[in-house]
Amino acid sequence: MTLRAYEDVMKAVSDPTRVRILKILEGGELCVCQVIAVVGLGQSTISKHLFLLRAAGLIKDRKDRKWVHYSLDGKSGNPYAGEMLRTLREWLNDDPVVARDRERTALARDTGPAAICKRGMTLPRRGGRRCCSADGA
Repeated sequence: MTLRAYEDVMKAVSDPTRVRILKILEGGELCVCQVIAVVGLGQSTISKHLFLLRAAGLIKDRKDRKWVHYSLDGKSGNPYAGEMLRTLREWLNDDPVVARDRERTALARDTGPAAICKRGMTLPRRGGRRCCSADGA
């Protein structure tokens, strides 16, 4: 355990956007386009945040053709990463921003990466898919 490993994790979780990303990923793996849609920031900004989280050992990525999926790691070589993820799981669960992100994450999971990419990295409106009954009435 080194001071550098500790510093990497602490710097990564010192940013509210990166903590939001970690809280989003608590529900499981997401494609980068889904993360972009939930957080609502640009692709380059989200990519930078994901890079820093990965470098700290907090998340890992998996490539599937053109898609890159991210999930929590905590089993990397950084011993502080797993401990921070376990601790963070207990924190901020009543925060309104985290609660809104959870709702948006559920919508992003239902929508799927391909549809989100076609929409320009945005989510559909909440009631958009349920505006009409199944029989067209």
